[in-house]
Amino acid sequence: MRYQQRALHHLIVRALKRNTFTADEPITVVLRGNTVLLQGTVSDPDLIPEAVATVEAVAPFLRVYSRLRVRRSQAMTF
Repeated sequence: MRYQQRALHHLIVRALKRNTFTADEPITVVLRGNTVLLQGTVSDPDLIPEAVATVEAVAPFLRVYSRLRVRRSQAMTF
C-alpha cells in the first residue's frame, strides 16, 4: 500500500511539473488516503484551478483540495 501512495504522489508531482502553467510554481502535494491537498503559492489566481484540474486529470478517483494562495507581487518603485 505504501508503494502505491508513493507512486501516485510521484505521478501527481510529475503532472504538475509537466504542465507549462504550473511547472515553476512552488506547489506542495500532500497525499492522505483518497485525498490530495495542494499547498503553496502561485503567481496568478488562474493557476489555482489549473493545478486542481491537472491533478484531477491524473487521478480522477481522488478528492482534490486546494490551499494554494496567490503571491503578492512586489511592485517596483522608482
